[in-house]
Amino acid sequence: MFAGDLCLPSMPPNAISESNRGTLDRLECDLILIDNEQLSPVDAYRFYGYDALDQPFWGYGVEVARMDNSSEIFVLMRRDEQSDVDKSLHWMLLTDLYSRKQAYLFYQVLDTEGPSEAAMHESLKLFRDVFDYAVDTGWDYETRLEFYHSYPFEELLTKEAVMAFRPVLFGCPAFADIGYDVPECE
Repeated sequence: MFAGDLCLPSMPPNAISESNRGTLDRLECDLILIDNEQLSPVDAYRFYGYDALDQPFWGYGVEVARMDNSSEIFVLMRRDEQSDVDKSLHWMLLTDLYSRKQAYLFYQVLDTEGPSEAAMHESLKLFRDVFDYAVDTGWDYETRLEFYHSYPFEELLTKEAVMAFRPVLFGCPAFADIGYDVPECE
């Protein structure tokens, strides 16, 4: 749908991923909490962590999976693209990730290249609308991961940039096949 030669991560063993409906429900719940100023969109979805080579990175938590018969939670991380590292997707334990506030408190690291709160909020609204479409059309695991990988987080650092991207996204061929009525910006 989005990219033909993309290497997608497999699910962690014994993990149960969110369904399209589960992702949509989580996004709707989080957006209510954000609108009521009970949740920061950046602290809830932007994380700092260390990769398998112990290299630090910033990225976005885009999906969750729970371990069967366990309280462990995995987060599918969309790593930021950097000059020497391509953007990538990989599963990490939530306990190995840090919010912006935690990254500063524990490691004195500032997120100088991430989105504004308003931009992240607007991206989550866009994701909600995408997952409304995903529920209606039955996206599979691979299609969801292709979308996460293709989403241009690094270019959408302001609310205005996300709002300008909305008609571009919903105008692409991936969404054109069924004549989906694109929600307007709020």
